[in-house]
Amino acid sequence: MVLVFFFLAISLLSACTYPNQTLQVNQPPVSIRKDGTLVFVHPDESIKASIAIEIADTPETQMKGLMGRNTLDHRSGMLFVFERLKPQKFWMKNTIVPLDIIFVGGDGCIINIVESTTPMSNQSYRSSGPVKYVVEVRAGFAKRFQLDTDTCIQWQRR
Repeated sequence: MVLVFFFLAISLLSACTYPNQTLQVNQPPVSIRKDGTLVFVHPDESIKASIAIEIADTPETQMKGLMGRNTLDHRSGMLFVFERLKPQKFWMKNTIVPLDIIFVGGDGCIINIVESTTPMSNQSYRSSGPVKYVVEVRAGFAKRFQLDTDTCIQWQRR
């Protein structure tokens, strides 16, 4: 009888997992490395919002992005700095936190924003033209601070 309950319990527990899913037990939160500060500004130069940023400026850091991070607070984000202006596309594979992806042109002004991306998906999110920068922030940030194509960024390393 005990053996039957044991197998039943194992069956129920295994039914709650997904194929290819990695179970992560007691994984500590991984926050961003604070490499600098970025501000979103109105055309009149007044500040809409300010965040601490981790800078991704190498192919390796850009490929990894925010993958595997299990938390991102509302005052932090990642800034991708590209060598050349060109259209960019991003995906959310292995990215646990839903994000707003902000595509920024060479002049520092927003070209387009993709709001509330789907975590852990292979869906591609594209810039609507050539960009020099991409900012990833927690989903809802763009709406909360009313970011749009009239908004520009200014940033500096620490």
